[in-house]
Amino acid sequence: MDQYKIYRHVLCIDLKSFYASVECALRGLDPFKTPLIVADKSRGGGSIVLAISPFLKAQGLPSRFRLHALPSIPNLIIAKPRMHEYLRVSRDVIEIYLNFVSREDLHIYSIDEAFLDVTAYLKYYRKTSSELAQTILDTILKKTKIPATCGIGDNMLLSKLALDLESKKNASGIAKWHYSDVEKKIWSIKPLSNMWGIGPRLEKRLNALNIYSVYDLAHANIKTLKRQFGLIGEELYYHAHGIDMSVISEGFGMIRHVKSVGLGQTLFRDYSADMVPQIMLEMIDEVAEKLRFMNQEGQTLHLFMRYSKAYGGGFSRQIKLEHPTSDPRDLFQAAWHLMGQHYDDLPVRQIGVRVTQLRLYQPFEQISLFQQMSQKKRRMAYLKALDQIKQRYGQKAIHRLSYLFEHGTALERTQYVGGHHG
Repeated sequence: MDQYKIYRHVLCIDLKSFYASVECALRGLDPFKTPLIVADKSRGGGSIVLAISPFLKAQGLPSRFRLHALPSIPNLIIAKPRMHEYLRVSRDVIEIYLNFVSREDLHIYSIDEAFLDVTAYLKYYRKTSSELAQTILDTILKKTKIPATCGIGDNMLLSKLALDLESKKNASGIAKWHYSDVEKKIWSIKPLSNMWGIGPRLEKRLNALNIYSVYDLAHANIKTLKRQFGLIGEELYYHAHGIDMSVISEGFGMIRHVKSVGLGQTLFRDYSADMVPQIMLEMIDEVAEKLRFMNQEGQTLHLFMRYSKAYGGGFSRQIKLEHPTSDPRDLFQAAWHLMGQHYDDLPVRQIGVRVTQLRLYQPFEQISLFQQMSQKKRRMAYLKALDQIKQRYGQKAIHRLSYLFEHGTALERTQYVGGHHG
């Protein structure tokens, strides 16, 4: 097992209660003393609370719930989400990271979390990894007023586990895990869903194999795991031993490649059969644009529809395309086929579109005996030109004429970031 171990100094930094902390910072308030939640009251009691301040977390309030379940809290501030502000602050923090490490040693995991490989910088700064982590956290707090925590590990996995399972409990906000801590700190993790990378569904499948803790996982038969779960099973086995061979500068992340791209939408009213294709087309346009941004194309399209509450039911079906694509024309044709087969001509309230079986875009694949190989490349150049216009001038700069239909939602959704007003 030792031959698979790499020894790095990796920091995993999390911006504490990020949205709520940004709202406190913008108001000049201390997030550890302020009762604040981030939610959009205008959406009614069913609106989800996106974040709560560290002060409320310390009071035992859950991180996510709906507004109608909000208990009575004196002097509570309900902040409407401002996603553009959160993105701005996130960019400011990234600039701070880049003052300490080069771009190739930085992996942005999410808007509020990042990995920094500081192995090559400790001699330069004449600091231990813990001292450098503290310096970075202090800099973030000084420049942005956002508190942060940090996990440090011999690899990306250990740093992530140190962050999630220990750092947030320490007064310093910093925890450090080594391979020598695996048996004591990782094998004791139970239930399995407390382990990074294991969700409720995977946990149930592992339980069916009599695997209930990370100790059980570490002592399972790797061949059985691989047979049951494929490469994920093998990865789980190594993770249970604290092993992760990813190196940020080599372009690898502990996070596996994205396996799908999708979009779901709950409509504000019931949509009739003649309106549904327009919404479906708008969503496919957005999904296809994401695929092109990632330089990916997919071969299986999933379509989900849920009917009005007055009728109930719906369907979820998928279809495999002849060739992988990121062209909305091909994806819509597949969705139209699924709709024709499974739609019951009832009012629709929810729609979801997802593309799976992704691979890197291949411009010179032979489409058929009757189509020139260059046609796909020309079509992609056209679509990417549209993407570049949107990226430079905004999503409203160029769009289909059909987006102007009264029942369309695409133009309205361009006013939102992450589902909320910017």
